[in-house]
Amino acid sequence: MGGKNAFAARLAEFFKTGDRKIKIITILGLAGILLIFLSQFAVPRKTEDQSASQLDSVAYTAALQEQLSELIGRIEGAGKTTVFVTLQNDWETLYASEEKTDQDSQSSDGETTSQRLSREENYVLVDGSDGRSALVRTRLEPVVKGVVVVCEGGDDPLTVSRILEAVTTALAISSAKVCITKCA
Repeated sequence: MGGKNAFAARLAEFFKTGDRKIKIITILGLAGILLIFLSQFAVPRKTEDQSASQLDSVAYTAALQEQLSELIGRIEGAGKTTVFVTLQNDWETLYASEEKTDQDSQSSDGETTSQRLSREENYVLVDGSDGRSALVRTRLEPVVKGVVVVCEGGDDPLTVSRILEAVTTALAISSAKVCITKCA
């Protein structure tokens, strides 16, 4: 405790008698250290957006699995069904942009021609409650990478054929991305 009181006394004495320029530099230095310390608690916005996208993908996958289980469970001969879906990517956001293209052609002697093509693309920005942000044009849902169906009727070729057709049609994927098997 005595160390804290001695430090506080020295600090108070420094601010009473010290040079004004040194006081300002010291205060700015301490403020900078404090800002650096506080910055480690700030979460970058991009990380928040990525986390929200991952949560959206988890919810999307769960909903897709539930819907497919219900659909397949209604197919004659399928019986009790469990579905597992894997995604190739997360939700993808496409932003509106403006494109500017310039093309110049020059011919100095009638035979040689030089051309210059320049292209510039900028995002369309809008003012919102959180400041300026890019205008969202569309949001693409994740692409299904594969589906595994485990069901009681997974050993009957007719049932497997019906399930395969239902899954490939519902998800617009190839049959090579679907595995159907009998549960134990």
